[in-house]
Order: sequence, then C-alpha cells, then structure tokens
Amino acid sequence: MVLRRPASKTKALTKLVKSPAKGKTATAKKSGKRGLWIPDENTRPGTSAWQRKAVEVALKRGHVVLVLQGKFIRVPLSQGLSLKRSGSELDSNHRYVEAQTVRDSFKLGAMPSDLDYDFNKGLLKFLPSLKGTPVDTPLPRSEWPPGIRPCDGHAPWWLPTNWAHGVKTTCKTYLPVFIAPNTRTVYHQPVVEAIVHEELGGTGRIVEWALKQMSEVKDWSGEPIKFDSDTKFFACLSAKERSHLPAVDAFHFGVISARRANELSGIRGLVNVQSRLLACGIRPTWYVDQASLKDYQKLGLDAVVGGKLCPSRNKALRDAAKLGKVCVQVSDDITGWEFMDSKLDAAALRAKGAKSMLRVANAAVNSSRIVVSPLAAARFLLAKMRAAEARPRLGGVLPTGNAAMALLAQMTTPDGFILGDFFVHDASPIRFDESITLKEDYDFTCSHLQRHGSVMRCNRLCIKVAHETNPGGAVDARDAAGEKERRNIEILMKKWPGVFKSHSTRGDTQVKMKWKHLKH
Repeated sequence: MVLRRPASKTKALTKLVKSPAKGKTATAKKSGKRGLWIPDENTRPGTSAWQRKAVEVALKRGHVVLVLQGKFIRVPLSQGLSLKRSGSELDSNHRYVEAQTVRDSFKLGAMPSDLDYDFNKGLLKFLPSLKGTPVDTPLPRSEWPPGIRPCDGHAPWWLPTNWAHGVKTTCKTYLPVFIAPNTRTVYHQPVVEAIVHEELGGTGRIVEWALKQMSEVKDWSGEPIKFDSDTKFFACLSAKERSHLPAVDAFHFGVISARRANELSGIRGLVNVQSRLLACGIRPTWYVDQASLKDYQKLGLDAVVGGKLCPSRNKALRDAAKLGKVCVQVSDDITGWEFMDSKLDAAALRAKGAKSMLRVANAAVNSSRIVVSPLAAARFLLAKMRAAEARPRLGGVLPTGNAAMALLAQMTTPDGFILGDFFVHDASPIRFDESITLKEDYDFTCSHLQRHGSVMRCNRLCIKVAHETNPGGAVDARDAAGEKERRNIEILMKKWPGVFKSHSTRGDTQVKMKWKHLKH
C-alpha cells in the first residue's frame, strides 16, 4: 500500500526529522473508544518484552529502528549522540546519560522508546548529524513477532505502507494486528495514528489511495480487476446476434454521479466503477454536479458538469449523439457485471413449488456465473437489440442483483422496466423528462415503449450495485418521509395511466410497472 509518499533517500535526514523545540512535545490523539489505550508522548514508556527483544536483535545486527517525530528511521548503533538529564526524579534517564553512541545507550540499559522519547522531548541530539535511512517497506514476515500469521486479503486502506498486517494466532476470535517497522504490535487505527503523528482517515489519504488503485487498475481493496473471456460470454448469443456485435469503439460511456467524491463510501464506489471501465479499455466521462466538479477532477476522472440527475443523463445522450456513438450510462456504485448462463428448465422447476425451485436455482448460481466487463455487457446488449425484429433502441439488465432469479427468468423481456444504473441507448431521439427528479428511468422506459414499441431487457445480465443507502446522488434527492418519491410516482401515474401501481410488499414509495395495462 502506498498511502504516504516515502521520503526521498537523497533528502537529508536532518530535514526529514527535525528536533523539536525544547519543552514542546507532540500530543497523542485521544480515542473515543472506551478502554482504548493511546500512547502519550508526555510520559516515558516503560520497558516491555518487544523492546528488550529489539535491543537484543539490534546489538547483533548493528542497527535499530527508532520512531522520531512519527518517522521510522533505521539508525546504526555507531550513531553518535548527546543526552541531557531529564531533570525529573520520576522521569530519569540517568542510567545512560553518559552514553556516546546508540550502542552505548543500549548497553547501559536504554530501550528504543527511551531514545524516541528523549529525542521528541529535546533531550537527545544526534552527533554530528543523524545518519540513518527511512524505513519505507513493511517488516519481513521472517521478523514478525511470534503468534501472528499473515492476514487473508489486503491490509486496511489507511494503514501506512511501511506497516505489516497480520492476524493473532493466540486469540480464539479473529483479531487483526498491525506490525510497525520496529516490531511493535497494535490493534487499533487511533493507536497507529498516535505513533505516526498523522490522521490516517482524512480525505487527502483517501484520495491518494484511490489514485493509486485506479492507476494500477485495481478495485478499492487492491484486488486486480478480472473478467471471464468475451468468447465464452458471446457464445451465449445466437449466430444472428453475433453478426451484429459492434466494434469496441462504438460506445460513449458516461457515468452519472453527484456529491460522492469527497467522502469514503462515495470514493470507494467511484474507484470500483472507474477501475472496471479502465480494465476493459474504457475511459468514461463523468457527468457531475457543479459544486463537486473539482473533487472528481482531483481523483483524475474526466469529469464535466452535467447538473442534476436528468440534465446529466440528457447531456450524456447529446454528447454520444454528437460523437455518432451509442450511449452507455453507468451508475457510480456498481461493483460487478455478471451473466448467468444456465440450461435450467424454469417452467418445470416452478411446477415443483417455490422452495424447491429456488433451492435448485441457488445451487446452480456458481456454476452458471460468467463475470463480464462493462464493455462486453454493452456489446452483448447492443447485438441483441440490433438483431431483434422489433429493433428496440433501449437495452438493460435485470433490475435486481438476485442471480437465482436471473436463472429462472426468460432470457429477454421486450416491455420490462429498464434500470437506469446500466443501459444502452442506440440512436433514439427520446430524452429524460427533466420535470421528474426520481424514478426517471421508469418514465424513460415508457417513452421508449411508446415511441419504438419495445425495449431489450436481458434478464440473465445482472449488476451488483448499492441502492438507496450510499451518500450523494439520487439518495440526496430523497427525503426520509418519502414525499418526493410519492410526488414523482403521481407524475408517472398521470403520464402513463394504468401502467404503475404501488408495490404490494415494499410500500407506497415503490412501484410495479406493466406496460400492457396502459390505458389509451
């Protein structure tokens, strides 16, 4: 992990680590967690087993890792030093005040934390200057303290690059542990922050981590983006449909977003979407609100002002038309695209009852799943659209992430709701009604059905997406009482009489759509 840029090896260490003015000390951050101990730099640390071990190892190797003003520095034991008495009987460093080198101080009973403390208090000076190197990499596994194994998965995004991450083997429960370059072990972010003198959860660090992941085409957790082969996926098309597969450069990808580039959960979502698009060769345009434009640009995204939700959607449609390309619109919180390829006989399974049907479908999910790229998903949809006799101009995915339901559904639906989170729009004059602020995708679907007679919803294509809970975007357009959603539902019901009714199980802020019930 690269969360803090390592200091240049050529930079003088006297600039990297400055002696604090006499009498001034850093104040440790206090945690609100009950019972959580935070290091206090106004109190000399006591002797501990890990420090005694560190001294033993240092005397054999000829160097030690000290923590000076929050920086981990590898210092040779031959390093000269000058030490003043602390002047306090309760905080005495008299045991090693006569030491002339770091080695002398250890032989006289000092611990590494004693040198850290005295330096930070202005009592210790390195002579003639500090000759050491910054520690930029984590402690090798062979040097970890006993009772710790490597952790499954990646370390937390906030953990500095030179810290290691493991799991205690002596604890009955799963207990992650953070291992400092000097072998010290701690268990909580506030403790790490107190040691390194840095707030690790700030926006700057979040942005730095995000930029690194996107530059390496990884998701937020640091995992490389992987897709199954397009050949396997496109084999699920008919020969006629494969003949309509478009070129990879036939699309204009637009990500619709707002107010999500300045906090953790939002940036996490942006990274997951952008990296998946980059992994298949797409650099999308992000359509965002004016107030957030600079925040998106700081993340290295190609962001333009789109305005509110429907104006942003319409701008993306216009931009695609100007470029002579098919418009693909993507939500800013998608974490995956999947196609469910199965030969299950849904009709036969339904005859066995709901429980049996779902049991069989759930068992078939893993063997049926094809992980696809957003570009492959768009090409697949457009091939189906252009091969269909009705020639729909709007295509989309199953409006639920339930893979078992995808296996039990028919391959395509010609008059179903097209979810706004991911859709393909092929050379149609239809635009979003900007008087509608929520559920705009329902209205957009109906407009396409009215104009073109059909849509193309592929029920075997699923997306993983966060709905209604993540900050920003359409979530900010909702209100806790649901009044805005009810107002938009009223517009839909008046505009498309008979098509919409309140959802029977999800309340009056959700609707069901049946186009065949349209009252003329």
